[in-house]
Amino acid sequence: MASPIQASSHDLASLVQGTVGLPTLPEVISKLNAVLERDDASAADVAKVLQADPAVAANMLRMVNSAHYGLICRVSSIPLAVSVLGFATTRRVALKAAVFTAFADRRDKFPHFDPTGFWRHSVFTGIAARTIAAASPQFLDLHPEDAYMAGLLHDIGKILLIEKCGPRYVAALQRGVAEGIPDFEIERTEFGFTHGEVGSVLAHKWSLPEDLAEAIRYHHTPTRSAAYKSLASLVHLADRLAWIASMPSTEGTLQPATCSDAYEAVGLPALLVDELLPATREAYADAEMPW
Repeated sequence: MASPIQASSHDLASLVQGTVGLPTLPEVISKLNAVLERDDASAADVAKVLQADPAVAANMLRMVNSAHYGLICRVSSIPLAVSVLGFATTRRVALKAAVFTAFADRRDKFPHFDPTGFWRHSVFTGIAARTIAAASPQFLDLHPEDAYMAGLLHDIGKILLIEKCGPRYVAALQRGVAEGIPDFEIERTEFGFTHGEVGSVLAHKWSLPEDLAEAIRYHHTPTRSAAYKSLASLVHLADRLAWIASMPSTEGTLQPATCSDAYEAVGLPALLVDELLPATREAYADAEMPW
């Protein structure tokens, strides 16, 4: 087999799945996608699927009623939410709700890893990605929720590593701290792959878009993404803002280095990206959190 660094996507998937068990999304998402692919799908059909999973439905309603969507009145039912959001946004919000439902009940703490801190970092990065994208003409065709999801899921591989390889992963983080090595580099040494690569394999398993999977995979090394450098760079810089805001995904570990080429890839100078931090903080204060 090719070395981990040069592994093909197929080899990488085999390598990751041989070490880390990959979860499935709640069944409601596959059923929702099937309904939305029908030409005769109605709002009632979509709502019926979502209401079949109370946890996902509850998370959706909480998200729809967050300040981000700016609705004049409170949405108290899934049928009304589908009507207000439309099918395209409903699909995206349902995916976000399913991610929170699948992962947000993890509460075990480990050295360097606090689940609450992890989700704060993830949500902040998602909001930062959405905020940066809105400020750049580079992302005129990118749906704001897609920018958010890329940021939200960028570190999801860490959750899987901590769950499936807890003691070994914690030992790797501790070694990284002692030797001054960032998380993703020590992961490569210890496991042969990084949390970004774990997350990208999971994204493929969940049938998420290729650009999202690639942004997750290369968010620490965005220039290595041949086809989706801009989105990977967007997540890279959003992650940086989260660290600047004192919201790291792992505690006491080394902040990853910033790729200077990422600014050109997102079409914004470094100073302007940094100036978006207050707006990101404000949006985060009104954000929907997974608890």
